[in-house]
Amino acid sequence: MAQFGELLAELRQDRKMKQIDLAKVLYVTIGTISNYENGVHLPDIEKLVKLADFFGVSTDYLLGRCMSQLSPDIMDTIILEKRTVGDLVRDIQKFSPERKKALDVILNDMQFSTMIGHYNADEK
Repeated sequence: MAQFGELLAELRQDRKMKQIDLAKVLYVTIGTISNYENGVHLPDIEKLVKLADFFGVSTDYLLGRCMSQLSPDIMDTIILEKRTVGDLVRDIQKFSPERKKALDVILNDMQFSTMIGHYNADEK
């Protein structure tokens, strides 16, 4: 499970922010951000909530208490035409066990085909 500092650094870097930029958002020093990211100390609750709101994630996510390493905001990402990741997850949850198994077979086949395609491209 990822640690707070690793998650914070990843979120900051994903937004193409420098530590100074995040420090300005929280009204703290660059050293404080560095200490957060290096695991020296954790922010107080007020700052933790502000970070969660700023990055659009939950405090549980920031604290590494989620099973998934994906940021919750990925659920709003459009993945197929006008369908978001969240829409697809909700649809899949409604599938019968047999359809879920069929989808798993299809996804595994597609992943395998993609892997073979990358392997063949690397060989050229």
